[in-house]
Amino acid sequence: MVFIEKLVGILSFTLLYLWHINRVTLILFLITLILLIFLYYVCVRNSSLVPNLINHLLKGSSHNRKKHAMEKMQHYHELSRTPRIAPVLIPLAVTIFVAYIILNKYIFLAIVTSGSMAPTLEVTDMVFMQSLQIDPEEGEIIMFDVKEVNMPVIHRIQSIIDGRIKTKGDAAQFTDDWTLKEKEIKGEAVMFKGKPIIVKGIGEYLLFDPEKTKITRYGSEMYKMSQIVQGVKRLGLTIFIICILLYVLSATSSKR
Repeated sequence: MVFIEKLVGILSFTLLYLWHINRVTLILFLITLILLIFLYYVCVRNSSLVPNLINHLLKGSSHNRKKHAMEKMQHYHELSRTPRIAPVLIPLAVTIFVAYIILNKYIFLAIVTSGSMAPTLEVTDMVFMQSLQIDPEEGEIIMFDVKEVNMPVIHRIQSIIDGRIKTKGDAAQFTDDWTLKEKEIKGEAVMFKGKPIIVKGIGEYLLFDPEKTKITRYGSEMYKMSQIVQGVKRLGLTIFIICILLYVLSATSSKR
């Protein structure tokens, strides 16, 4: 019972963390979790579920009992010859693959720190970015670092001449002073129907400045929530590793 309580606590803590940090990651996490549960149920607990279902749909329910019993025994015989480590490794590999993409920022959410891209992007908006395939074109929204600004900049490409990229904020009248190269781009905004995918209402917790606690409209309550979110963010990798270990332990113990 203690193990179950700890597992529920860790899952609840992980869901809360993803809800406040990255809702897209939360969706991926839930999809992966559902896939893990389904594969675990099919491969470990009830390995005959899918074959029986397909068999029932194709041949109907007119099987005689003797033939059905022989088919079931044959299936168990084939299953016993299959390495039992596969049901554990397959969902584990899927989870690690998704985590690898997120942790290496091939797909990530970037926080808008200024109003230079208004009204397309407002301050504290989180825009969905990708760095898997960077192919800059005029009009695309990109993220990059420059020495003149402390935080990463998210602006739109104004022009590309001989490999030199000029950017401009949608709210600005003039192009930026700096010139970029393609290798300096950290990510491109993921577009859907010509608009960037945006998550609102989360960036406020991540950009909160403790020195402005008294003047913020959220007051000390906002500060406490910000500190909780920052603490959970630092433990994100640890929580993920613990969940993986608990899954392996649970899958291993269920076979005994």
